[in-house]
Parts: sequence; structure tokens; C-alpha cells
Amino acid sequence: MAYRTLFKITLLLVLLVAACAPDNLDITPTPVPTEVPTITVYVTGAVAESGKTVDLPLGSRAQDAIAAAGGATENADLQRVNLAQVLRDGDQINVPAQGEVVAEVTPEAEVVAVNEPLAFLERLVEITPANMTGGSIQWRRDPANPPTFSTPRGGNTVRINYIDSAGSLLELTYGIFPDATAAQGYYDAIVGSLQAQVKTEENPDFPTPNQFGAGGTYGSAGIFYLDTIVVRIAIPRFNTVSGDDPVSPLVNDILGYVEQSKAG
Repeated sequence: MAYRTLFKITLLLVLLVAACAPDNLDITPTPVPTEVPTITVYVTGAVAESGKTVDLPLGSRAQDAIAAAGGATENADLQRVNLAQVLRDGDQINVPAQGEVVAEVTPEAEVVAVNEPLAFLERLVEITPANMTGGSIQWRRDPANPPTFSTPRGGNTVRINYIDSAGSLLELTYGIFPDATAAQGYYDAIVGSLQAQVKTEENPDFPTPNQFGAGGTYGSAGIFYLDTIVVRIAIPRFNTVSGDDPVSPLVNDILGYVEQSKAG
């Protein structure tokens, strides 16, 4: 009988507490925010800060890049910009002014700007070995990530992925562009992305201009600007227990592959 009485008292207390609780009491667990990957985009043309490199969350659109560059100017012709375009890392958004003539690509120019650069990059993929030695590190092509081709800033790039036995990652990117200005724009964007993470410096032991950086979110990297060609050697993850520089020992061989490909 005593147990039944105790149970009734306990139930009464629970109901009383529930009745006194505020109507707006939120007992939903607070979600833990997750880090959103970022991309770097180059914005030019009729915007407040033309020539600006902006960092945006992955999945951003062209209108977000324009806003990050201070917004369009009064004479901007936004009807000629796909504001809903989903952006990728290394993209360029150019906002033309009203009345500005934008050169169209003719079929003949397309052969030079697309077909030949792709053939050049395909030769580079063939020439660059599946296994490379960089100091004490043995790199091999990542079988799970085949070479990927992209078309940033009117040029063509290919990224070749490597791994080592410790799980380190090497991303080797070759890019070729229709002219030196486009190549430099891509180079500047990549350097800006690296400088946002670490301090970089030029290495006079290799062809210049170049920039080298170590540590930070994007690991170690070396970037080279060779007229219309850009080469990026990046180590986004380095698990090898070694104090060796993972980038510099690769440079001469990789730049040699570029020369081989240029020679046909």
C-alpha cells in the first residue's frame, strides 16, 4: 500500500512540473556547426573592386562573387552574366559594361584554344610517370582519383593525383591558357589562395616567377608561371614522418615534363 501511495505522489510531481514548464521551452539539442569548404574566385569588369580575388563558401553562385567584390557598378550589364552560375575554385567572373563588345570565339580560334591545349595536357598526362620519387618519398598515381580536366578562365587544366604509403596526398596541376594575361590571372588567383593560408616566398633556385608556401590548411605548395603555362605542385596532406621538403625535390623533373610536352 505504501508503494502505491509513493507512486501516486511521484506521478503527481511529474505532472506538476510539466504543467509549470514555459510554453516556449526549447529542449531541441543545439546543432554543432560544421566547417564549410571555401573556393577562390577572380572577379573582373564592371564591379566596384575589379581584379579582386574573393573567397566564398563552396556552392556559391556568380551573384555572390559580384557582391563580394563590392557589387556591380552603375554601367554594368548584368543581363549578360549568368548570375545563377554555380562557381568552382579558380573560376573567373567578368561583368561587362553596357555597350562593351565581348570578343566571340570563332571556330578557328576554338581549334587553337581548346583542341591543341587538350592535346598538350594529354601528352603531359602520358609523359608524367605513374611513380615519382621526391627526396625520400615514393609517390604513385592514386587509382581512386584519375586525372581530371577543367576549363578555368578560358584555359585548360588537368590535375593528376598521387599518394604514398603513409596516406600523404600530392596534387599536380598543369594549366595552359590562350595568352599570358589569362595564365597570370590564374596564377595570381592560386597564389592569393595560398597566401591567405601561409606566408609565401619566391625560390630563386627555380624558374621565376614562382611562389612556395609550407604548412597551413593547404599544406605545402609550389606555383610556377611560365608564359602561357601554369604548374602547381601541392601537398594538401603530408603524413610521412620526415623532415624533408616534399615539394622542391619534384620541381625539376615536373618542369622537364612540361618541356617534353612542348617539344611534341
